[in-house]
Amino acid sequence: MTTHAFFDPFGAFAAEDAAPNRARSVRRNLSYRDLLGDAWPRLPAATRARFERHDALYTGTMTLGATAAGRWVARLCKLVGSPLPPASSQPLAATVRVATDHATGGSRWTRCYDFPGRRVSVASVKALDADGALVERLSCGLRMRLTLDVRGEALCFDSAGYYVEYEGVAWSGRRYGAWRLELPSWFLPGRTCVTHDDLGGGRFRFTMTIRHALLGELFHHDGVFHSVE
Repeated sequence: MTTHAFFDPFGAFAAEDAAPNRARSVRRNLSYRDLLGDAWPRLPAATRARFERHDALYTGTMTLGATAAGRWVARLCKLVGSPLPPASSQPLAATVRVATDHATGGSRWTRCYDFPGRRVSVASVKALDADGALVERLSCGLRMRLTLDVRGEALCFDSAGYYVEYEGVAWSGRRYGAWRLELPSWFLPGRTCVTHDDLGGGRFRFTMTIRHALLGELFHHDGVFHSVE
């Protein structure tokens, strides 16, 4: 079985934060409890336990639905390191590895999908930005802002815009030459919503829907997982 890993090493070696030019870097440790505040107790105990740690392995099956437009968008995304896996209407065996990302104080999520004859891996890092907001660190310096919400008993991650950043060069505890470019609201692939819904018995459902303002729904990923201890 061959392995195709579609992720950018920037996440592994990323700076502590996108500090302004000559600013001193301060690493901020990610805490979902702190981000949710009063909404945290509304989550099931099993969901809280999963997100209180940044070290876990989950296994399950997943379908990777995409419209015709979504398949073209996925091809375009190869230009920025393929942050989206290929489409598959058939359920695939999948694993998710969560590990502490020591460079950012966040967590690295590596998702592996077993297609016939090959394994496709996609990785990203959830971490706090310099201003304390939650971001998904994707390939080639691409960042997706995220907001957290509890709807019903599900933990929901909603995208709130994209930007590209260059984190500069570190020297003597400072960073030089950092910059950030905000991207327009119509930027591909569109608005992302990820939900984590506890099913009981150690299982949970993961869904991801991506909808573009002009192209409509592009992707719908749906899977059921359980922890491998």
